Amino acid sequence: MILRRVVIRLKRIKIAAVLISCIFIYSVGSLFLLGGCNRELKGRIEGILSAYGAGDREEALRLSRELDVYRRGYERTVTMLIHDSALDEITASAARLTPLLESGSDELPAEALSLCERIDRLWEKEFPAWYNIL
Repeated sequence: MILRRVVIRLKRIKIAAVLISCIFIYSVGSLFLLGGCNRELKGRIEGILSAYGAGDREEALRLSRELDVYRRGYERTVTMLIHDSALDEITASAARLTPLLESGSDELPAEALSLCERIDRLWEKEFPAWYNIL
């Protein structure tokens, strides 16, 4: 009888350990995925800024259109990990880059830098640090 209770408790402990391990693996994996997506998005934005700063408007426009395609995938991927209004702000701001380039607006660098700052803030909010947990 006592042996049976011990075996049942050990099974529960094993199941709990497996569940905790799965949660930990998912959490760490989602951080790596979010970090990679954010780096890719920021790299594309910096490429647009670089082309724009060099005066190559056509290249900046081409990169901006590629960013629009990537942004849709980014939004689908990141939505699986977080549900936040900051993500909506990021996608809306990224969607503004192509129209700003097409209209020749001087607001492009400011919007792009603002977008990079929002991406950094999103990462800081999602990264498990003491100041985010407490």
